[in-house]
Amino acid sequence: MGEVSLRALIEESEADKGLVFNSEGQVIDSYNITKENNIAAMANVIVTMAHEFFQDALESEKLDQLVLTSNEEVVVINKFDNNHIVCLLADDVSKAAMIKLTLKKVTLQ
Repeated sequence: MGEVSLRALIEESEADKGLVFNSEGQVIDSYNITKENNIAAMANVIVTMAHEFFQDALESEKLDQLVLTSNEEVVVINKFDNNHIVCLLADDVSKAAMIKLTLKKVTLQ
């Protein structure tokens, strides 16, 4: 993931919370999240299941991003590689576009 810090991603994207974990669900970094180990493990299961869905249903190997929304909140999970999966959370669903744009810029670096 290079030199980009989680805190910088959160500030630029206007997210409220964030988490970086690896493909084993182990936390690398977190900000403003309680129970980060549980959240990383659950997010890792979601990423794995979605990846398998993409393989089976769409015959695609390239799942890079998941967006989960409710009426008010948003969760964006970006997989950069097996060692860096970033999960940004916001209490305002209108921040989804800014979070996705910020994560896209990081992906391109």
